[in-house]
Amino acid sequence: MADSWDWIEEELRKLETEFSPETTDANSDLLPVLDAISVADFWKRRYDEERALWERKLELKEDEKSALQQRALEHEQSIKELAWRFKELESRWAKEKLLLEARLRAKEIEASLEQKRLEWESRLKLLEEENKQLKLKLSALTGVPLTPDAITTAYQPVSPTELKSLKEQIEQNRQEAEKHLQELAEEKEKVARQLAEQEQKFLKEKELWQKSHAETKSLFQKAMAKLKYLREKEQENFTTLEDLARGLAHRVRNYLGIMSGTLQLAASTTQMPSDIKEQLGVVENNIQEMLNSIEEFLNLSRLPSLNMAQHSLNDILKKSLETKNAELKSANINITTHLAENLPAIRLDEKLFMEAIGHLINNARESMPDGGNLVITTRTINDAETAGQPVAIEVRITDSGSGISENHLKKIFQPYFSTKKGHKGLGLTVARRIISLHNGSLTIESKKG
Repeated sequence: MADSWDWIEEELRKLETEFSPETTDANSDLLPVLDAISVADFWKRRYDEERALWERKLELKEDEKSALQQRALEHEQSIKELAWRFKELESRWAKEKLLLEARLRAKEIEASLEQKRLEWESRLKLLEEENKQLKLKLSALTGVPLTPDAITTAYQPVSPTELKSLKEQIEQNRQEAEKHLQELAEEKEKVARQLAEQEQKFLKEKELWQKSHAETKSLFQKAMAKLKYLREKEQENFTTLEDLARGLAHRVRNYLGIMSGTLQLAASTTQMPSDIKEQLGVVENNIQEMLNSIEEFLNLSRLPSLNMAQHSLNDILKKSLETKNAELKSANINITTHLAENLPAIRLDEKLFMEAIGHLINNARESMPDGGNLVITTRTINDAETAGQPVAIEVRITDSGSGISENHLKKIFQPYFSTKKGHKGLGLTVARRIISLHNGSLTIESKKG
């Protein structure tokens, strides 16, 4: 379109040169034609400026949305990492608590057994002493002397020195037992203190985690709220842009209609050289081309009514390939399909969806001017959380073309963007819009070369 307007401007300069002030009166019938073309040039510039401005705003909004989405993903990952650390901390705390409690119970049992052992040793010594005294009394009453074994067993009456030594030994054993019990009590207290410290440390870390989790969650919610606001503003801007563009397109179309009528009238009623008539005919053709482009734009901006029904996506792809088969063969393109079996039927508008697939196949064909390979693959995308149930269907269209540069890839879905001369650049825009109306998404992966 830009080339056509450059040509028109060049022709205008020629006309201005040919129709100098000296010849203006003789050719006064052509003045409305020149005025109409000037108006068209003005509106064309206005249209290009407005579109460039809104495209720049759209790019900025897209960058801001991408940054917010990245931040939201980072916050979500931080929340997951904190949750994992918290679970790990809880697990470690539970293990350490069980270990400390086991040590504490072992110390308590050991202290209890030691105390019982000392009690039984004391009772046994008392019983042995009572047994010796009873045997001596029995021997005195019966007059039967005790045998050496009995004497050895019964012992002789304890002397004061031996009694003192025995008492000292008992006291020493008691002190050792008390000391051991004291050590056990200290160990028990130490274990209890460690348990309390670990619990306090755990509670402190838990509090820090909860605080960090709350802050991260708050940031995540703010980011999501801002993202939602930006999406709403983006939709509002799109709506405003569409309204402005439609209004501008209607006005330009009206002016172009007036210009077209004026040109036709001038060509039919004015006596002028044949070459001038021929040039005006070219201008008329360009006006008609602009009118067609405006009509295409208005059609693009309208929301089509969807005729939704259950369809097999594989069948839709097969029908689309049948309609494009002759074109692909004439372009020396080999077709390969890998269509997954038992794909679930989905609700879609067959006519619109075939149009979208057709645009994608055309784009692949145009990227392989010398022929190549076209591969179409379908598969289900499963989610572990849904027990393997299909949650989406992926259609992948792969070509062996030369690829798209990174700069062009950013603009690939913009209306009227095309790297091919003579192409309007609406195919991918229309395809993406149709797929979006079916709650799907269209992405392009490409590598230059």
